[in-house]
Amino acid sequence: MNTLKNKLEDVKRQFDRNAQRLTAHNLLTYPEGTLGRQLGNFLLIRNYGQNTYASREDILQMLVTGNTVTLTDEIALQYYLFGNGCIRLRVLLAMGIGLAIRPHRLRHFYNMYKKGTTALRFYDIDHLRLLHQPINRVKETFMIL
Repeated sequence: MNTLKNKLEDVKRQFDRNAQRLTAHNLLTYPEGTLGRQLGNFLLIRNYGQNTYASREDILQMLVTGNTVTLTDEIALQYYLFGNGCIRLRVLLAMGIGLAIRPHRLRHFYNMYKKGTTALRFYDIDHLRLLHQPINRVKETFMIL
């Protein structure tokens, strides 16, 4: 039992370390043009402040739609992720609700879905390992947009 408790503590410490590493302030220390630096800039553009923690959703939003954060782009991201193979309840609900409130954007959502099908699966990878990579290389590697 003690071993399991120790393992859980190790996982918690690792998670805490990773979360601390993902503040906008720390991300801005990455070299210009890298995924980490772009993510830091993305968080500042969204007026989150320098001590805001980045999430996987922020990384995906930035990679797929650039620096825009409109409601339509958030919905389009879910269609892109669905096309990329992400079948989660949250994604399906966002797609359904998005289509209900933005039916006139159906063509755009469908195009994002199609783009997601042509990209290599990337929605579930460990994005922390890619922060030091140039953002263009990440997009080329996974054939994003």
